[in-house]
Amino acid sequence: MERQFNFTKQAIEDLPLPESRIEYRDEKLPELRLRVTSSGVKSFSVFKRVSGGSPVRITLGKYPSLSPVRARTLALKHLADLSDGVNPNEQRRVDAMSAVTLGETFEAYKRSRKLRVTTLRGYEGVLRNHLRKFISKPLGEIDRRVVIDIHAGIASEAQADLTMRVLRAIFNFAKYEYCRQDGTSIFPENPVEILSHRKQWNNVRRRQTHLRPGELSVFYRALQEVRDQETPTGQSICDAMLFALLTGLRRGEIFGLKWKDVDLRAAIFTVYDTKNGLPLELPITKHIDQLFKQQNGRVNSEFVFAADNEYGQVREPKKVVAKVKTLSAAHCDFHDLRRTFATTAEHLDVGNYKIKRLMNHSTGRDDVTAGYIVLTAETLRSSAEKIQNYFSSKLKNSNIVEIRKAVY
Repeated sequence: MERQFNFTKQAIEDLPLPESRIEYRDEKLPELRLRVTSSGVKSFSVFKRVSGGSPVRITLGKYPSLSPVRARTLALKHLADLSDGVNPNEQRRVDAMSAVTLGETFEAYKRSRKLRVTTLRGYEGVLRNHLRKFISKPLGEIDRRVVIDIHAGIASEAQADLTMRVLRAIFNFAKYEYCRQDGTSIFPENPVEILSHRKQWNNVRRRQTHLRPGELSVFYRALQEVRDQETPTGQSICDAMLFALLTGLRRGEIFGLKWKDVDLRAAIFTVYDTKNGLPLELPITKHIDQLFKQQNGRVNSEFVFAADNEYGQVREPKKVVAKVKTLSAAHCDFHDLRRTFATTAEHLDVGNYKIKRLMNHSTGRDDVTAGYIVLTAETLRSSAEKIQNYFSSKLKNSNIVEIRKAVY
């Protein structure tokens, strides 16, 4: 039989079973095609060569669920759309993307980014705690009014702003991820920008809490008392708190530090799991060396400040930290200790570039001078020792009786 014939039920029924897939044209409407597979599956489609573009094929349906008459009617409709510049395939793709939910977009966002574990955990917490009822809703339904209501409905001002920053990041991702064939975005507007327009960001002031010089010895003695009563994991946490004070490192950087990244021969250690993604090489001073020796062998783990659990790593230190805070009546969360380090470094006139490097803060692209300064672990050694020697002189000038007086 010729490759072209008048599509009728009887003619289609009489088609022989081909050895491999074959395609027929309709005599009345050549753009209407019928594909027949070797297993006998028959399906209708429209095939049209568009001037100036690629050929377009639009699947209509399978025979006999779709009759030849109905197939011809659908084909004419799609041909009319193509003549008007509307590609039904593209329209279906756009419609599908327009219906993408907040949860689906967030999953795509996560796959496209190399987020740190702590960052990812924070983002997931935001969606779980503050955006739960919107996770299964289309992204397009989250408009300016919804954003304003969500932001105003979160009791904690800091959490409200954090939630909006996460939502803003998701919309910024969607703007360039979900686009029409001509490149225009399906989500061109970021509704979170309404908060900037109305000046409704809470802009919570950054915390200033830190240990003052007179509190250092009280903190240290409290740390020692808690440490003496703790399990090996708790002891690791206490030592990690002291390590945070001496180095200014972030909590995640400390608990992510591995023995393979400690080079005792060269007297340096390298932090790879950093906030800005850049490795940080620091000197092993006598104070740090002592802390490392205390950790060695306490818990069999690849992590320096290890935990006696299935991970070999401390996942949540807040209970031990809370004990030290209660006993010392001082601000000594890990970020308080980081602020104490930075404040002390400034007090001791450590250079600004060295402070930034010790804390692994990036310098701006417009800082030309910073681009010429190479700060190695050896270059930082004297500054690190200066800061740590200051802490050492302040930490051990008290006893537990003074702590009791401070607390009670």
